[in-house]
Amino acid sequence: MAFKDYARFQRVIAAAALLSLLQGCSSLSGIAGGGNEETPYGDYLAARYASAVHDSKAAEKYFDKTLAVDPENAIVIERAFMVSLNAGEMRRAVSLARQLVRISPDHRMARLVLALDDIRDGDYGDAQKQIGNAEAGVFVALVGSLTQSWAAAGDGDKELALAKLKAFEGKPAFDLFRSYHKALILDVLDDTKGAEESYIAAMDASGGTSLRIVQSYASFLSRHDRMKEAREVLDQYATLSPDHPLILDAIARLKTGEPMKPLVANASEGVAEALYGLGSALAQDTGNDLSTLYLQLAIWMRPDFNVAHTLLADGYEQKKRWADAIASYGRVSKDSPLYRNARIQTALDLDRLDKQTEAIAVLRELSAEDPNTLEPLVALGDIYRGKENYAAAAAEYSRAIEIAGKPGPSHWSLYYARGICNERLGKWPDAERDLKTALKLSSDHPLVLNYLGYSWIEQGTHLKEALAMIEKAVELRPTDGFVVDSLGWAQYRLGDYAAAVRVLQRAVELEPDDSTINDHLGDAFWKVGRKIEARFQWSHALEMKPEKDRVDVLKAKLEFGLEAGEAAQHHQPPVTLRGS
Repeated sequence: MAFKDYARFQRVIAAAALLSLLQGCSSLSGIAGGGNEETPYGDYLAARYASAVHDSKAAEKYFDKTLAVDPENAIVIERAFMVSLNAGEMRRAVSLARQLVRISPDHRMARLVLALDDIRDGDYGDAQKQIGNAEAGVFVALVGSLTQSWAAAGDGDKELALAKLKAFEGKPAFDLFRSYHKALILDVLDDTKGAEESYIAAMDASGGTSLRIVQSYASFLSRHDRMKEAREVLDQYATLSPDHPLILDAIARLKTGEPMKPLVANASEGVAEALYGLGSALAQDTGNDLSTLYLQLAIWMRPDFNVAHTLLADGYEQKKRWADAIASYGRVSKDSPLYRNARIQTALDLDRLDKQTEAIAVLRELSAEDPNTLEPLVALGDIYRGKENYAAAAAEYSRAIEIAGKPGPSHWSLYYARGICNERLGKWPDAERDLKTALKLSSDHPLVLNYLGYSWIEQGTHLKEALAMIEKAVELRPTDGFVVDSLGWAQYRLGDYAAAVRVLQRAVELEPDDSTINDHLGDAFWKVGRKIEARFQWSHALEMKPEKDRVDVLKAKLEFGLEAGEAAQHHQPPVTLRGS
């Protein structure tokens, strides 16, 4: 949104601001004006609105205008400060933190940011004091203790560093943080024996499932001429995630006899690791900006933190902030094992922004850099398929299948995707062959069971086998509305209308905004004599942007009933990996 749009917004809420002022609801001083005049309260609300829609530049502008009138207002300073942190505007955040602690001396987040700034500058003693001046609480017990511990490590004070970590003793929830960071600190301080003991404790606490701990321990072993043990640690993790690029890269390096670099080499990187760990732990809560905040702090402490850039971008994608995700992916170093995935995700996000030409260019460039990689081709196929360019999509999937060589279990999705394209292109023998291959390679994946079974039902062939396949798919994915819809539609096509109604009602509950599912339920209602409800479902389906060839059919049903539209009836199976 342009600044002038916020200005219009600011004027609209000016009257509400005056009402709030009269009611004693405003904490801002020096407010004046009315009508079309801009007010500090209006600027403040405009800033709040801008921050809510993640327009940090506009938010900064209006917060600054508010603070020009009321420079000592702690509420405004704090909100401006938090916006800067979440946007990664750290120079501004430091400046606001200094203003904030003058008014609220024990402000926890402000003290943390100032402590981190001191660590960046090598002022470890000052960093200790900043945390010491923060208000006590869980925040200080966790984040503050880790920060102080790393500040002490930066000063070379092992005794103090370990003493600060004792804040976690007796708190099982923090055992992993304590043992992992104790290992990292002792590793940085060249205490080999203590570091190994703590790495082993961290491995035990995590069950060997934490990527960062596995990498750190393997790095420690490799740097102490224990390459075989390092490889065993990585191989064990690879059984959980065989295709993880960081693990594959580490294994490749060890094969050449090259030791892994330490994940943490100094205090700044140690604090960055702690902040990343917190951001990662909070990343599951997509409605909370704390994960973004901690990841931004981690990146500030370590600008080349590729895994943090990737996780931050993933968080933006969860919130559908595609442009922000693209920017974060763009900061992943080209020499990072995560670079290829970052470029692929960039292309997919560009496609989500309807920038298909740019997306395809990114993937073509990536494929040209390494012609033997499957991922860019698969992404190209997915983009073309999403735009219903099935011929182009099938060509990309075919190229990927050719490069893949002998089909294996990991290739099932290639055959499945190409099968969808061939079905859409009217090449049913080719589609059926691909779908059967996908079914075999995937060991009866529910999506393949659903698609092949649904297609057979539509064609009136293999009906008994098709119904059994769809029933199995529903057993495997009982909360997938699209799969449940397939079962209901199969029952409809087989003439069991009462059962179809029950199942399709469940499908609509699971996917209430899908046009095809609502259309199916309408047909089933009509067949059991519930004609008013049938027309309601068809009307609902028509409002949901159905496929172009369905619009006239739905209109005919609404006006004349099911029989009028039945001649044109042609229900398609899902065109994408719906419900996956």
